[in-house]
Formats: sequence, structure tokens, C-alpha cells
Amino acid sequence: MNAEVRDHVADAERALREGDPAAARAAYLAAGDAARRFVLWRGAARWYQRALELDLVDREVVGRLAQIAPRLATGRDWAVYQRTLEAHPAWLHFGCRAAQIVIGDLGAVVACAPIGSVLELLMSADDLVECRPDGRFTGMPLAMALVILRRALWYAPREHADEPAALRVRFSGQPVVRLDELGHWEPA
Repeated sequence: MNAEVRDHVADAERALREGDPAAARAAYLAAGDAARRFVLWRGAARWYQRALELDLVDREVVGRLAQIAPRLATGRDWAVYQRTLEAHPAWLHFGCRAAQIVIGDLGAVVACAPIGSVLELLMSADDLVECRPDGRFTGMPLAMALVILRRALWYAPREHADEPAALRVRFSGQPVVRLDELGHWEPA
């Protein structure tokens, strides 16, 4: 990781520990911008996604991801995310940094404080998770679901893993993608 990017990420993590999400957002955006200047596209996407985890309907952050989308394998997903947010201006603002999988008698869901359930889950194979949005988020884009699911599955991802942990995900009947603990996905 580039030294400038690393400094911004450290600032973001420190701000989160100190309970200052606005400063964390600014530092993650700065990390993404720095990675972008150094043509580190996947790194830029990673740090913008960390800012997005603080507010999943942050149009500015999604806009930055959509700007670099042509450089990413997941580019189309970010453009869809941006259009979906424009089509659903009344969606609640919420983050997923503390997303949790809640399992009960009626199944499993991903819950995000303070709004509760956002995704319904079904594990239909050892390495396949099927999910769909809660009714309040009908029309949720794939990228949004994967940002939430990644956070719920890997609360503390190994940033320097040689081979990041991964699994297959099918969202709302769409083609299966392979999601890894760092937040990257690709067709499976």
C-alpha cells in the first residue's frame, strides 16, 4: 500500500475508534482519492467502499465509485447503484459497519443498526449464500447488497492475506458472484 494511502487509512481508523464518523469518511475518501492518483483502482474502490459502509446511501461516495467504474471489473454494478439511489430518494440512511447475521426459527437475516433487517439469507451449499433485500429495500442493487454482506461475514478482514477468504453469492436470482473478504467480487 502506498504511504500516503496508508496514512489516510490510519487517520480513518483512528477517527472511528474516537467515535467521529465524519472524520473517518473524509479520511477514507482521501485514501481513495490518493489511490486513484497513483492508478491503484482496486485500492481506490476498497477505500471508497469503507466510506460507503458508514452511510450506504451516500450519493457522493457512490458517485466516486461510479467515476472509477470503467477501470473495475465490477464497474457496471456501481452505475446501477448510482441510478438506484436516484430512483429511491426516500431510502433511509444507514451504515453497515456493525452488520450482524441474526439466525432464528424463521431463517437468517443481516441486520444493521438502527434500522434492523436489510437482507434475508439462505445458505444453500457449503460455499453459496443466497440473499434478497428486505421489503423496505426492494430494488436494492447488487453492489449495495455485497457491501453489506461482506461486512456481516467478515467483521475484521485480513487486509494482507495472500489468498483472501471468499464465497459465492447469488443475490435476488442474479448470476452468482464470488465475493472476497476485502470486498472485491467477480462473476463466479
